[in-house]
Amino acid sequence: MSDIGFSELLLTVAIALIVIGPKRLPEAARFLGYWTGKLKRTLQTARSDMERELGIDDIKREVHNQLRLEELDAERKQVEETFRRNQSLPPRPLAPTPQDPATMDFIDDDPEPNAIVNADDAKSGRP
Repeated sequence: MSDIGFSELLLTVAIALIVIGPKRLPEAARFLGYWTGKLKRTLQTARSDMERELGIDDIKREVHNQLRLEELDAERKQVEETFRRNQSLPPRPLAPTPQDPATMDFIDDDPEPNAIVNADDAKSGRP
């Protein structure tokens, strides 16, 4: 609103009381309040008409959209840069590459044929 402090307001009321008088001061305050409100409403109406005519809302929306597009463009560039960096790296295999079967060392997980024990032999204690 306005930058009127309490002491300034008190001084204005005291001067108005002296100049206008105590009898007519309430009537003058109502008159001043009425015209102040009417002036505020008129200015607000003029402002909203001007904004509507100039398309301020459309301009605000366009500026907001442009800022959002710039943010998204920066994020897109960052993702593309990360993608390019990852493309320049050698590919990592997902699984170990199979070797030539002729050069592979086979691990025999099966027990020796002699190690197999029949259930009857195990009861009798014979190997």
